[in-house]
Amino acid sequence: MLNKKLLFLTVIIVISMGCHSVANTVNTVKTDRLRNFPAEISEGDIVHVATGEKITFSQLADSFDGARIIYVGEVHSNKESHELELQVLKEFYKRSNGDLAIGMEMFKRPHQEILDKWTNGEISEKELLYSTDWDYEWGYDYNHYKEIMDFIRDNKIPVVAMNITKKFGKTIRKKGIEGLSDEEKETLPEIDTTDVYHRKYLERILMSHGHGDIDMSGLFEKFYQVQCTWEDVMADSISKYLSSPQAKGKKFLVFVGGGHIIYHFGVPKRVYRSNHLPYLTIETYEKRTLNPENDHPLFAGDIPLQPADYVKVVQLPEPKKTKVVLGVMIRNLPEDETEEKKKEENEKDRKYKVVMDSVREDSPAGKAGLQAGDIILSMDGESINRVFDVIYKVRQKKAGDTCQIEILRGKEEMTVDVTFFESKKN
Repeated sequence: MLNKKLLFLTVIIVISMGCHSVANTVNTVKTDRLRNFPAEISEGDIVHVATGEKITFSQLADSFDGARIIYVGEVHSNKESHELELQVLKEFYKRSNGDLAIGMEMFKRPHQEILDKWTNGEISEKELLYSTDWDYEWGYDYNHYKEIMDFIRDNKIPVVAMNITKKFGKTIRKKGIEGLSDEEKETLPEIDTTDVYHRKYLERILMSHGHGDIDMSGLFEKFYQVQCTWEDVMADSISKYLSSPQAKGKKFLVFVGGGHIIYHFGVPKRVYRSNHLPYLTIETYEKRTLNPENDHPLFAGDIPLQPADYVKVVQLPEPKKTKVVLGVMIRNLPEDETEEKKKEENEKDRKYKVVMDSVREDSPAGKAGLQAGDIILSMDGESINRVFDVIYKVRQKKAGDTCQIEILRGKEEMTVDVTFFESKKN
């Protein structure tokens, strides 16, 4: 009887020790993940997350050889983040002997043909931005991507447009995936919304933007479905390309927002399920002062996963510099056309007159004497056929630059010299 009691007591003790050990292990995992990351980091540091070692870019590049896919998670508005992308692009291109393709979140799948033309040197930068509707579909400063896109064109590197259009995303946010038409659903791969940690991460993101009561509002589910759709569509774009004849022998580089690759559960995990190809992730981290009461941005306490294979530390961007503006409100004024011609002509190919609806008196245009009702014919000798032409031209200017603008005022053509200066007003 005594032996049975001792045995029973021993079992209780072992079980109790086991429970205590598990609890400690969970706490240790949370703590050690952060302790493993260097306590002191500076802008420019590259950290191998699994070991916490700071390494050089050359040491990072040595790991490229073992990967078929490299994901670089960018901060869209951070110039240093894009400089890292360019550095990785050049090194990966060299190490793959030019057998490289690139997937870019910035471009939408319906624009694949435009990207192919860019790669083949068939269109200008202005036509690329106009035809892919860059300002609406992406909206971030193209100058951050310019050197990347120039390198792609100069070396004829294939680019895969990865994501759905903004309009389609809005439709999903409004209707949900179940509310889509059969035709719309057919354009999508299977959408996985079952990843527990992925859901936790995105709940954090939404709550950090002031949506504390996400369950009651129903906002989260719509938000989550759109996020998962983006990531499954991008993963599908990558997987389809890599299984195609064009991808034979090619390595693949992905430029995507950091939130889509952090903890691996966004795009990388979805791609890996389909092809099991070796990959690595490089995350960009903007160094900032941390609140000790909050979780570290890279190490969420309730997500026991490594945020990335490597982390590059960059500084927070400086406040945006004031850009020069022309100081006019303009719109497309369709040329006189027959209804039949309008039906036949693609909207992107149509030509317009660009008319000034209003001119701000204290702006470069106002100082130069431009007036409401003036029609812009050319700028610096280049014909103006649409509002985008004016926007693109002004973006090339800086304070102190001049622009020769040919206008039609009534029936009179005249040329006006406009000098640009910085303005505090938008």
